[in-house]
Amino acid sequence: MAQSDQRPRHHRQPSRIPRFGNSGGDEQHPRHASGQLSNANDETIKYIKRTLCAHSLPAGALAKGIGSEIDSKPLHELLPPLTSSNDVDMQLYGIIAVILSQFVQTWYNRITPDNQFVAEIVQIIAHCTRGLEGRMRHVDLQELLLDELPAIVIAHIDGTRFRLPRGYAGFH
Repeated sequence: MAQSDQRPRHHRQPSRIPRFGNSGGDEQHPRHASGQLSNANDETIKYIKRTLCAHSLPAGALAKGIGSEIDSKPLHELLPPLTSSNDVDMQLYGIIAVILSQFVQTWYNRITPDNQFVAEIVQIIAHCTRGLEGRMRHVDLQELLLDELPAIVIAHIDGTRFRLPRGYAGFH
């Protein structure tokens, strides 16, 4: 890396996550602004493909700008399903892509250019989320929220209370 290309360690890079902004001062919610929402979804999908689907390309293809085969395929054909909903999968893959690119690939790419590590992480996460979704279908949410969760919270509070040792008289 050239000396002029190096940035100081404390310099923050601008976010690559698409943001919903009000242009022209209209107070529309992003869900109602279908043009903005589809643009944001398209940008999110491109980011996910660029980050998580690099293992599908031949070595050096991203640097050469080759990736039309990935760009033409829908996301659900390139990555394993996380849940039973494609919309939820897209949002989860967006979060996973940000985490992997910011916290894993920054150090892993210094070790090796191999992208199979990211593919294996995605496979493990997909396996875990499908299992979690299957288990959540069999949970009685009413019993969990109204009976078990309050008991767990009370037990946690009781277990973490500050207890004074015996014989402690306090400050005089």
